[in-house]
Amino acid sequence: MFQLIPKEHRGKYFAPATEKPVSEPKKIKTRKIYLAAGNFWPAFLRRLMVFFVLATLAVFLIHSASAVNQDLGRHLKVGEIIWQTKQVPSTNLFSYTNSDWPFINHHWLSEVIYYLLSLAIGIKGLIIFNALIILAAFALVWRLAWRKDYFIASTLAAMLGAGLILERTDIRPETFGLLLLALFLVILAKNKEKISWHFWLLIPLELLWVNLHISFIYGLVLIFFFFLDRLWSRRRAVYLLARQKKLERYMAQVVLLGLLAGAAALVNPNAWRGALYPLYIFGNYGYTIVENQSPFFLAKLMSNPTIIFFKVSLLALAIAFLMNLGRLRLFYLLSALLLVGMSWGAIRNFPLLGLIILPVLTDNFVSWREHFSRYFVKWEGRRWRGALRLLTIAVIFVILSTSIYAVATNRFYRESMRAEQFGLLVPAGAGAAVDFLKQNKIAGPMFNNFDIGSYLIWRLYPEQLVFVDGRPEAYPMDFFQSIYIPMQTDNAVWQKYADEVYKINLVFFAHTDGTPWGQEFLRQMAQRKGWAMVYLDPTVVIWARDNAVNQDLISRFALSENNLGQSIAKYLVANNFFDAVRLGSFFQVVGFNDLALQSFDRALQLNQDAKQIWFISGTLYSLKNQAGQAEAYLKKAIELDQGYIDAYLSLGKIYYEQGNFSEARRAWQRVLEIEPGNEAARAYLDNMGLIPFKK
Repeated sequence: MFQLIPKEHRGKYFAPATEKPVSEPKKIKTRKIYLAAGNFWPAFLRRLMVFFVLATLAVFLIHSASAVNQDLGRHLKVGEIIWQTKQVPSTNLFSYTNSDWPFINHHWLSEVIYYLLSLAIGIKGLIIFNALIILAAFALVWRLAWRKDYFIASTLAAMLGAGLILERTDIRPETFGLLLLALFLVILAKNKEKISWHFWLLIPLELLWVNLHISFIYGLVLIFFFFLDRLWSRRRAVYLLARQKKLERYMAQVVLLGLLAGAAALVNPNAWRGALYPLYIFGNYGYTIVENQSPFFLAKLMSNPTIIFFKVSLLALAIAFLMNLGRLRLFYLLSALLLVGMSWGAIRNFPLLGLIILPVLTDNFVSWREHFSRYFVKWEGRRWRGALRLLTIAVIFVILSTSIYAVATNRFYRESMRAEQFGLLVPAGAGAAVDFLKQNKIAGPMFNNFDIGSYLIWRLYPEQLVFVDGRPEAYPMDFFQSIYIPMQTDNAVWQKYADEVYKINLVFFAHTDGTPWGQEFLRQMAQRKGWAMVYLDPTVVIWARDNAVNQDLISRFALSENNLGQSIAKYLVANNFFDAVRLGSFFQVVGFNDLALQSFDRALQLNQDAKQIWFISGTLYSLKNQAGQAEAYLKKAIELDQGYIDAYLSLGKIYYEQGNFSEARRAWQRVLEIEPGNEAARAYLDNMGLIPFKK
């Protein structure tokens, strides 16, 4: 006879009541060894995947310091001034056009850090430092989001987030904001159930953040979202205690933290104005810059892989939240909505979104997967499930390793026509042009464009002041709209301000300026009387006013279409694809087409896969009425990209002008196969009487 088995012992071995119970068999040590061996490969694959993701992000972050020609130079100079004077400048300071205009420096501490580090480790060291900061931010949040049992989902979320982070990888103060956002996310997540000592670290971190970068506002917003999330989850306890006129201790601490963090934001050189600056910085922002544009607007103008990552992120977030409508975490929902909205308005916010989607996507997927786990029982038992997982892992490894190879060999940068290179290169940029300025003691006042102003501040202040630099908020809005831009497009405005108001003596212009007004200015200056081109390199062109002061300079260095070929020969001999492209683009803009073709042909010798250069050269040959050459170049562009609409349109025009109507029709019909709504192709075909075209 057997005794009844108590519930807690069911499943164990029992003997009859009159006998001693039979003991459970001892576990054999070899079994443990077998299990350890069985777990080795999944653990190894997880670690290997983490390594590959971080390595891929790292190779993208280690690239030439392209920011040198932009904001970095100004940051270093301001950091030097603050360190030496022990005060933060409160006016424009660097421009002779608006020297006294008030300016709130919201990243002064970052500039001091960059300056001191540059003294110790140089700009190459700053490249590594910047990469480590971004990697640390990414690793912190990925560690928070990591789920060992769902490591493939965690990895896919990480790849998506890393793709967004790649939008902003230059040496800029916003990098510190990225790290502090990561710290806030981690600390808030660790304190969602119980307040620990590190919860209070958010106060000094906020104080640090407000002096490092204007993105400090996100720290305060995250604390507010955290308060709403915890209030909702603890609403019953809060309500019951409120009825007894008592405070819920946890929520009271969260409120206190928010108040203290808000007070910490006031501790900056501009006090309450600095704390509120994020709310009104765009109130005086008279110049449009790329990073403040919507991704959907930019997608029409340029090819940018991070915009694709953004669109995929929108889809992934929508699916993630829809799958968990009944189990949403308010903190993640609000944070994601905020950063999606900010990224929708300006691509500069992509990296912030790239961080938040890691825990958001992973948390939602795991919640959904475990809630519906009973429906996956059969799936778990499928024999081919393991093979599918291995195949997915293999595909991820192929993507990551291919990316590492493409970046490390610079193939990625060449094919995407980006000037960066893998490694610690510090580009010469405008350095040689500034050296020319100094060696020949060319006096101001100087007219320069927006992009190059910050570099000039670094190299020339205080000997020379700039006309403008890369800080829209440091100049009156009306200055850009009524003076700076019209000076480049309207000859009468140029004469008024260049001759009468500012008495400009030289023009120092980065001819890589892609704005319509910048290119129009180059065209006008190339033909403008009273000015002589005295210097040209792949980045900068310098014109000097033709007056008595500059006579010796002009007699020695004057450049024209006739002698520019000799002047640029040294740049074309060098094996620098982008230098040749930049020179070709400049010559194309100013109408020196023979020199443009000479430069572009050299570029194609260095990179025969540059479809854009084949296309541009084809159009230039067409302008020279060399139809055979134009046709050959355009066909090469199409060979490299079967969907190259502009090349088909131009090729069709060449055929049409030659009277080869059947080939013209074929080219334009191909455009409609690629893009059925293309109005240009439909208009051409309508002109041939092939299709009725209606707008």
